Amino acid sequence: MPETEDLEVHLATCLDCAGELARYRGLLHTMGSLRYHLEETPPGFTAGVLALVAAAEQGWGERIVRVANDPKIHVAAASFGGLVLGAAAIGLIWWRTARRREPFAA
Repeated sequence: MPETEDLEVHLATCLDCAGELARYRGLLHTMGSLRYHLEETPPGFTAGVLALVAAAEQGWGERIVRVANDPKIHVAAASFGGLVLGAAAIGLIWWRTARRREPFAA
């Protein structure tokens, strides 16, 4: 195959590519020599991780309640709602005005 021969010639003449290939082969060799070894977890590790997860979930619930009861958030939400409603009203008026100006089809 000409492609294979071209690649072999290139690797023989290009020091950068040959070095990259050597590093890749070295990595594959190192990964192949790794062995499966199961480490024991320290006592209480699993319980500690589960406690951290539970505390994080509880923190989110408290934040949601705090945001839901914050008067500043209520004002911001009402302002945003008014903005959306106003934009929709202006768009509707503009659309209806543009429809009235269209000439009737014969």
